[in-house]
Amino acid sequence: MTRHPFLAVVAAALAVVLSRTAPAQDSEPYTLKVQSQIVVLDVVVTDKHGALVQNLTKDDFEVLENKLPQPIRTVEHTTPPPPSKAPVAIESTADLDRLEPNAPVSIIVLDEMNTRFEDEEFARYSLKRYLNGLGETLSQPAMLIAVNTDHLMVLRDYTTSRAALLSALEHHLAAFPWNLQSGARAGERFNAAFASLMEIAEATSGHAGHKNMVWIGRGFPSIDMQTLPPDFEDSLKDEIQTCTNLLRDARVTLYTVDPAGITVQPQAVDADGFELDPFGGQVNFNDMARATGGRTFHNRNDVDALIGDSIRDGSDFYTLSYTPSNIAADEKPFRSIRVVMKDKDLRATTRAGYYAQPPIAAALPANPLDPASAASSKSSRRLIFDLQLAGAGTMVYDGLPFTIARNADKPNNFELLLSPSKIAWKTDDAGKLTANIVLFVESFDRKGKLLQRTADTFHLNRPDGANDKEIRLSASIPTATPAARLRFVLRVEADGRMGANNFYLVDPATLDDPATGMNRKIKK
Repeated sequence: MTRHPFLAVVAAALAVVLSRTAPAQDSEPYTLKVQSQIVVLDVVVTDKHGALVQNLTKDDFEVLENKLPQPIRTVEHTTPPPPSKAPVAIESTADLDRLEPNAPVSIIVLDEMNTRFEDEEFARYSLKRYLNGLGETLSQPAMLIAVNTDHLMVLRDYTTSRAALLSALEHHLAAFPWNLQSGARAGERFNAAFASLMEIAEATSGHAGHKNMVWIGRGFPSIDMQTLPPDFEDSLKDEIQTCTNLLRDARVTLYTVDPAGITVQPQAVDADGFELDPFGGQVNFNDMARATGGRTFHNRNDVDALIGDSIRDGSDFYTLSYTPSNIAADEKPFRSIRVVMKDKDLRATTRAGYYAQPPIAAALPANPLDPASAASSKSSRRLIFDLQLAGAGTMVYDGLPFTIARNADKPNNFELLLSPSKIAWKTDDAGKLTANIVLFVESFDRKGKLLQRTADTFHLNRPDGANDKEIRLSASIPTATPAARLRFVLRVEADGRMGANNFYLVDPATLDDPATGMNRKIKK
């Protein structure tokens, strides 16, 4: 059973399509939602030698959207802290959001489902080599993740400790990619890679800082959209739309580092140098990188340097904002963006564009755990997918941060405490501020087996004059042995923001749970 049920129908189609070639057919481009008329771009500027450029102002940039000049509202420059400034010690997502709420971060992902075993080992060696070349305390917080077809595993939450990252890497034993070697389960590998991108984007959306995701591996298999049956093509377009939207809204720039050293064709551009719709025909992982403003690296001999280059780009960049001068509906929904430097010796790298489409309101199913209720609408299916995706792992979601308090007298009862300021409230017909929140709770044993799952929907009214008063949501789930880990997930109806956290009933170091990615047989 795939760990991402919402994408299962797409995976089933791709399993067939990836092994054959079908006649081409015309298809309409899909659309992405734009949640604001203000467009924000993170831009990396380099000179002709590839060095990062400092001290630029608004007058040095020109932004073109659909080939039309756009008035730039603001320009901000993010740079690494000076060597004289001691880095702030970060050991968790909670530390990051409390101590460095706007800091740029790195998210390093080890792809263990689409990368050959020998390339996996070389990638791990290269990552260790890169980390060993840094100081004991990193200047930028980093998170280490590994993904396979069954799990997204947070090997180490955000940290500024080099030793912590090296220890997590040492205690993770990657499985041999049998499915890749045999060519099997291609659809599931595509499915899992896509869902992993979505999960990381949703989980990190609460942190305002820029995020550089360095994906070490091949990414998902390439897909020719024209070989898909129409229904499956539409489903895949929807998932591409959602994934790219989530990455953009979370300020994630994707960099791919392929240790196999296989090159790809550059993105197609029109006669004026503007990129065409990156997903208009062929879909591959490198298109995802370019769509977010990242780059692709393919080099077998210098992977540690490529990792360093990717992380460097995420620590020194300019943030530009503008309001599009022409927001009328277009025949082609892809709105191409190009940042041009007044100095022709400089090069600006940013995302290729966006897809203009009004947001679609979500709706809560009557029962979040009832498949029939969940299938009632596309938005209900999306809610179920989001909840199950967040519930399957251990990654902390900070889009809706909360703390967990256990009742000392009634150990099966818990309270979740969250701030009203983090909730998207809506005004009802009576003029009251209201919100609907789904609470999803799961329990697991020491080996990661799901024991129980519950869900509830809370209809909240914001108290008058109580902006700083915590909101308390109650939950109950059996905690007697063999329960070892609880997973709490919250999702707001109005904007889809999510929070997720873990409550451990035993010492986490004693778990043999595949979701953690840690091999307890390796001595510390």
